[in-house]
Amino acid sequence: MQPLPNNGNNMFNVCLMYKISLVSETNIDAQNIGGGISFLHFNSYYLTGILSVDSDGISRTNNSILGFTDINYHVNWIRDVLNKHFTGKSCVLPTVEGVIYSYEGSDDILSHGTLINRKLTVIENCEVGYHKAYTYSFRYCLGRGRWLFNFEKLCFKMCPPLESESLDIKCSHNGKYANCSNLSIPDTIATPSCKPTYISPRGQDEVPFELHCQSNGTWNKQLYSCNPYCGRAYNIQNQVLIENGDKALVGTAPWNVGIYKFKKIDTIYDLMCGGSLIAQNLVISAAHCFWKIGMLSNSRIINDGLYKIAVGKYDRNFSVIDNDFTQIMNVEIVYPKEGYNGPTGFHADDIAIIVLQNRVSFSNGVAPVCIDWNGNYNVSNGVQGKIVSWGKTKTGISSPILLEASLPYMDRSSCRNMYTNGFEAYVTDDKFCAGSALGQEVDKGSGAGLCFLHSNFYYLTGVASIKDPSTNNSIAAYTDVKYHIQWIRGLYNKHNYI
Repeated sequence: MQPLPNNGNNMFNVCLMYKISLVSETNIDAQNIGGGISFLHFNSYYLTGILSVDSDGISRTNNSILGFTDINYHVNWIRDVLNKHFTGKSCVLPTVEGVIYSYEGSDDILSHGTLINRKLTVIENCEVGYHKAYTYSFRYCLGRGRWLFNFEKLCFKMCPPLESESLDIKCSHNGKYANCSNLSIPDTIATPSCKPTYISPRGQDEVPFELHCQSNGTWNKQLYSCNPYCGRAYNIQNQVLIENGDKALVGTAPWNVGIYKFKKIDTIYDLMCGGSLIAQNLVISAAHCFWKIGMLSNSRIINDGLYKIAVGKYDRNFSVIDNDFTQIMNVEIVYPKEGYNGPTGFHADDIAIIVLQNRVSFSNGVAPVCIDWNGNYNVSNGVQGKIVSWGKTKTGISSPILLEASLPYMDRSSCRNMYTNGFEAYVTDDKFCAGSALGQEVDKGSGAGLCFLHSNFYYLTGVASIKDPSTNNSIAAYTDVKYHIQWIRGLYNKHNYI
């Protein structure tokens, strides 16, 4: 047995370590050099290594380290010798990535390296995940290791499916339609573009962009993602929200959500509040929707199915799935704003963020409202804002479908000056008002978002909080989103990994 110098630079292709206790009855000496080690694959033993050296002369430990020459490393050389001296009347099936062999008329798979007798035909096919470039491919053994075959390259690795929530992806191969949601064959061309509810990540018109499926089974470029449009109203034809007022179409406020609470007595989910979608997994609503007297924690982990969030929903009835884009989501965490203390605190800090267990899918009927993160926009008194809810109609009955109303903005100072009955105390520092003293009372629904149009997009400006119960006009106090923007930003960043 050849001892190797102990220089620390020896590289073994295959190494096995035996504990002395496991080989105490086996003596390995020079006579074992050249012995083969085989491993079991698919019920057959394959020669994997040839014993070459051991650890004698390298180190004196309780372990015996044996070095093996790797057969796989020399397989082409072995094949050449085998063909020259052994396969006089036969051929060896070559190892080709992605190719599977079988005899003509048989479904039994032949292993790579199998000896095939002269004058026999082997059919070639491709493994799953590989594209077969030709309909029929064969190998005919001429003997002495020589093959007659009709194609040099048969199987090409396919590219993985292209899928994206934010992109429409059109694919073609040789000018014909191809489905990129499946594996794609080489030379497939994919052309992505932002879906109607998304915008290019560059914030400008999209530059033509193509991906090419390469012969190695990879796309030549990375697929990008588009950012969802926020605050965009979509008019989906022939679906009316309200019949006894101005005609409003489905999609007028795709960020609106319904918050439902389970009633054990009736074993149903009943609408309790509204809210506004600001991300695929975040909703802004009012803290009083979730608050209880004596509540100590600033967050509530919900895992009992007490609350459900309905997005893209227009029928008040929870059991009605009224659109293809309607989604019912579970609640994971509710964050009422720190410091909210109900009526005792005059409903200051009446705002909450709800984290959904899963992310919603955006569409024309489900999309986020914009947030003025940098304070770029201000609203002047009298400017009309949009609000939707399942509140009461002008006749005083609860609406079975979503209602829409336009309300004029009123700053905090102007609102407080209207009251002398004590309600002015509820118009706290983080409030403004909206509505008209001359307008008939229309219930807006707690937690619903009041949005104003800036640069053709709607921005969430206020959250419906409280109304003076002694009046019958349309004025109500709204929690000012801008006042709480840093708190909102912190939770947004925490749960959206940005």
